[in-house]
Amino acid sequence: MYLGGLGSVLLISLAIVVALVTPMAHMLGVEEKSDPGVALATAGLAIFTGLLFFARAVAATIAGQEIVTSTDVNSATLALQMDNRFVSDRALRIRHGAVSFLTETKKELKELKTEFNCQDNISPYSIGHIPWHGLNSDLIDLLNYFDWIGYLAIEKPSTIDKDVIYQKFGPWIINYYQICEDEIEMIQSKSYARWPYLKPLYGELLEIERLRNIDRADYSAKRTPEQIKDFLRREHVRSHRGSNS
Repeated sequence: MYLGGLGSVLLISLAIVVALVTPMAHMLGVEEKSDPGVALATAGLAIFTGLLFFARAVAATIAGQEIVTSTDVNSATLALQMDNRFVSDRALRIRHGAVSFLTETKKELKELKTEFNCQDNISPYSIGHIPWHGLNSDLIDLLNYFDWIGYLAIEKPSTIDKDVIYQKFGPWIINYYQICEDEIEMIQSKSYARWPYLKPLYGELLEIERLRNIDRADYSAKRTPEQIKDFLRREHVRSHRGSNS
């Protein structure tokens, strides 16, 4: 729009110069082969072209703003749909199985197993699952889901905005990644095609979090053991609702 306005000003200025200079040249007795009427018509055409150029530029700008607004709305709508899936009965059961498995297998989280005292094997994979490099099927399902979100954010950025992802899924992606970081790196070292977007997404979400907490002197990207335990306590309570269905 700015370029269109500048072009319009230049064309209109040129039209004014042409309209003024031609009659003055005749008044001063300078022989001029051009007709003043032609000069005025040319000036009028230049003004019309300049205004048309500016109008088209304004229309293009408004259309661009509408596209951006539409993209934001679609991004929010998709995020809500993904969130609905994340809190569905099956997803809650998978998250419960992930929390239960972590408290059973990680030594630093053993105290939570006694604290939860949960006897409900509500995970759809609770029977006969075989851990893969330290991760059970529930955790693998969660990481698959987070990697798919990363694919949308990185390869299809117009589909969903990273700030929207941080708002809806940031705590889960960051905490689960930090809890399972060693296992994720082990799996990726043996299978290069596994979760290619998970780590880049994790890094970008941490950067968003850092910028939002830039004024906090106590901010640290790495969760403390107590912060991890508090997250798992909340996750256990949230996910246990899946056993009621």
